[in-house]
Amino acid sequence: MVETATTGANRTAKGGTPPVRLLGNGPRRWRWLGFGVALMAAGGLIAATAADQLDDRQGVLVAGGDLPAGHVVTAGDLQVTELAGTQGLSVVFDDRLEEVIGQTLTLPVAEGSVLPETALGTDSAYPVTGQAVVGASLAPGRFPTSLEPGARVSVVVLGSQNAGGNAGGNAGGAGGGATTPGVQAYAAHLQSFEPGTADGPAVVELVVSAADAAQVASAAASENITVVQVSPQDGGQ
Repeated sequence: MVETATTGANRTAKGGTPPVRLLGNGPRRWRWLGFGVALMAAGGLIAATAADQLDDRQGVLVAGGDLPAGHVVTAGDLQVTELAGTQGLSVVFDDRLEEVIGQTLTLPVAEGSVLPETALGTDSAYPVTGQAVVGASLAPGRFPTSLEPGARVSVVVLGSQNAGGNAGGNAGGAGGGATTPGVQAYAAHLQSFEPGTADGPAVVELVVSAADAAQVASAAASENITVVQVSPQDGGQ
């Protein structure tokens, strides 16, 4: 009996199985291989960059609540969060926590905000040159109930407080007072706010221009002021 060798073409025809076509070694194959290698390299670079950024994170101090200017920092005021890319930023790192406690803020810091280096000072550094802090007692109806420390306000002096030689004396001047008949308004920001109990008065501390301090303090002593909250974009202290 004689065996007959079957060629690949005959197997395809008889069995119906198509032949397997291998990729050639032409230019197209090498282009795809090169593209794959480039993708792998790019992926490795991205992963390495992400790892570097994670390694670059540093602990910084953030405010645990709204902290007004003039506030003396305590340990309970601060929290620690990790932040990358801090080079060149005004931040305070967590290893300085003990150093920061007891310092006076020269700027208000909102809750959740990073504590800037520029906001730290001493008792002698606050208020800054050209500013003064005035205390006042405000009866209900003389202030918005939504007031919070750090708010920009206008201190409105009513009646004849500016009568005589001082009438309109600060209008348009360095102190920033604005005059209408019988009314004088002074730009300020709220350093602290203690709501009154029941129908009692609220107690506030107002940061005003040093040029306006005597006038505002005199009006506050006679309970002749009203505090109005204004937009931060309206200027002032």
